[in-house]
Amino acid sequence: MKNIKSKRNSYKLFFNFFFLIFIYCNPIFALENESQSIENNIKINDNWKIILNKASGKTIFFHAWGGGKNINSYIKWASKEVMQRYNIKVNHVKISDTSNVVARILSEKTAGKHKNGAVDLIWINGENFSFMQKHKLLFKDNWIMNLPETNNMDFISNPSLLNDFGIPTNGMEMPWGVSQLNFYYDSKYLKYPPKSAIELKKYIINNKGRFTFPQPPDFVGTSFLKQVLIELIEDKSVLKSTYVKDRHEDLLTPLWTWLNDVTPFLWRKGINYPTNYMSLTQLVADREIDIGMAFNIAHASNAISEGRLPKTIRGYIHKKGTLANVHFLSIPYNSSKKAASQVFINFLISPEAQIKKQNKDIWGDPSVLSMNKMLPEWKNKFKNLSKGIATLSNEELQLKLEEPHPSWVKVIESKWIEKFGSSK
Repeated sequence: MKNIKSKRNSYKLFFNFFFLIFIYCNPIFALENESQSIENNIKINDNWKIILNKASGKTIFFHAWGGGKNINSYIKWASKEVMQRYNIKVNHVKISDTSNVVARILSEKTAGKHKNGAVDLIWINGENFSFMQKHKLLFKDNWIMNLPETNNMDFISNPSLLNDFGIPTNGMEMPWGVSQLNFYYDSKYLKYPPKSAIELKKYIINNKGRFTFPQPPDFVGTSFLKQVLIELIEDKSVLKSTYVKDRHEDLLTPLWTWLNDVTPFLWRKGINYPTNYMSLTQLVADREIDIGMAFNIAHASNAISEGRLPKTIRGYIHKKGTLANVHFLSIPYNSSKKAASQVFINFLISPEAQIKKQNKDIWGDPSVLSMNKMLPEWKNKFKNLSKGIATLSNEELQLKLEEPHPSWVKVIESKWIEKFGSSK
């Protein structure tokens, strides 16, 4: 009986295998599949032609952080290219705090201004995206899939492109670049930098006044606090869930204890803090502190090439990795220039624009494109890009820590201000 059953299973496997071979090798089936694929591409191309026609002659207001000279220069270059190619004018509205822009969009919605919003495009991620999604302030689901250059992204192998701080984006924001918290130091004066929160605590206490971080709620400053929390908390998985005070308040204790211990030994005794990572760079250059930090992995190398940091600067991350995330481009629901914004975004994620952005002498921001999905000529160009002397390799940056759920951010920021920043 057992042998009969075994033979039946063998026959079943054989016929299933034969059926699959027949289906996929059958010319008619293959032609139908090819025909369907061509039909879909024609549909996308036709839709894109409509978008291009709507976009021509329009002016869009792109709200993006304006604190980086190299980033501003890159956006200026991209804007000129889009004007020449598509007759679209891009006004870069330089901002210092994205949450203020989000608040403006919300106020417009509250006032019933559902068209002709002041913001056409916004550089965003994390908590601000979560807020916009919650309050329905974003353009429709999956619009990013209708842009031709999206074909160069691999969402299956890199699901982080469709997740923002652990929250599914539902295709409502376009991946633009990859960021990772990284540290740098002057190898002329410091041979072995501290590579964990525990080691850093000892370093700060033993080297009074030689370390600081940007003042929260600055993005890099808050990210540093999250880095310390992730390293110290026992159950890291809890950070993926929504913060609930009754359940999670005590889990922040290790962070506050760490800060209580180091704050008196920080630069200026923790009474003052630099405003952002650019201010931090100047402190390193002036030899006031020993260690800097940034989310752009090429920042230190860029600063060296611009003469703002010495050539002896080197980069590093902590032994168990550092905080990493993707930053995105979003279109508000009430923009009347959605077509023009999509055309500009499509250019920004093209291999041409992405390779320029990744160039260490331009911006140094890593590309979101898949090397396996690009044409060979572009793949080779990306491979031949050189990195700066203080920029870590992809292998050195492999250890990445996931962002906590956005709900933790406000708690960390407000509690830090209450405990350490209220008297500043």
